[in-house]
Amino acid sequence: MAVGTQLGLLLWKNFTYRRRQRLLWPLFLFFILISVRQSHPPFKQHECHFPNKALPSAGTLPWLQGIICNMNNPCFRHPTAGETPGVVGNFDGSM
Repeated sequence: MAVGTQLGLLLWKNFTYRRRQRLLWPLFLFFILISVRQSHPPFKQHECHFPNKALPSAGTLPWLQGIICNMNNPCFRHPTAGETPGVVGNFDGSM
């Protein structure tokens, strides 16, 4: 066999190997995702309501108080006081 023929066959083999490998890798990941989904089914979780925090446009002091007072970021099952319709902010008596 000539060197050119061997090189051509080697390049063709490399090309077909790479083409198959590109197809198998996403399929492999897809089947992993399916197996994880089957072994750990989704569970129902309640709605999470977070306490409202002041934005920097409300002023520096209310903004820092909102960050410091809600540092652990608690999750409540029911709507918080700042979520009532028509209430823009409840930081008036925060001092």
